[in-house]
Amino acid sequence: MSASSENCLEVLAVAADSAKLAAFERRSFLRTGGIAAGAALVGLVARDAAAQSATPPTGPRQQMALVRRHENDHVAFLLNGLGAAARPKPTFQNLLQPNLNAFLTVATALENTGVGAYLGAAPAILDPGYLSAAASIALVEARHAGFFNSFRSKPMTLNAFGMELSFDAAFTPSQVGGAAGSFIASLNGGPPLDFSNTRSAANDVAILNYALALEYLEADFYNVNVPLFYGV
Repeated sequence: MSASSENCLEVLAVAADSAKLAAFERRSFLRTGGIAAGAALVGLVARDAAAQSATPPTGPRQQMALVRRHENDHVAFLLNGLGAAARPKPTFQNLLQPNLNAFLTVATALENTGVGAYLGAAPAILDPGYLSAAASIALVEARHAGFFNSFRSKPMTLNAFGMELSFDAAFTPSQVGGAAGSFIASLNGGPPLDFSNTRSAANDVAILNYALALEYLEADFYNVNVPLFYGV
């Protein structure tokens, strides 16, 4: 993964920790639209790219630590943007894996499911800025999926249904729910993993909350298992 991509995600984490930037991004994301938030993000990335040029180590431990950090950064970014409109965090189950092979198998499935989920939601997004933000996350999810596929000696573009494709397949909300459902004990009053195919401002928020549920799942999965199997 490039240094600029990692710097981008580091900026998202810093923004999530800053009360001032959090208030600004919520106003940009939900009141003036995703384009303003995207422009602000580009400025932050450019600022930090000049200051951080070192390439981190890329062994398995470091790669797993990066994947874990990316997913937590995605959660922070979506929470930051949604503000009071963010869904409650679901309660998850069955996250702890019994061995390394099981962890890698589930990680591969989750990442490939995430890629299909974002691709399936993209045509229903109204705001171009929201589409850009979702695409930015989706591309990192795709890099994760290719990494795990290759790490397990599978074709790098093998999707969650075991199909090797030149053009990735979009997943419906029901397919995503079927893949992720066994890990969700309760949505805790939050919206279902669903959205409308009719574009609207309200549907954009529904899609971001749909994405947030998946990012919560991935982040918690790695928070439980990466320290166990990789010590980071």
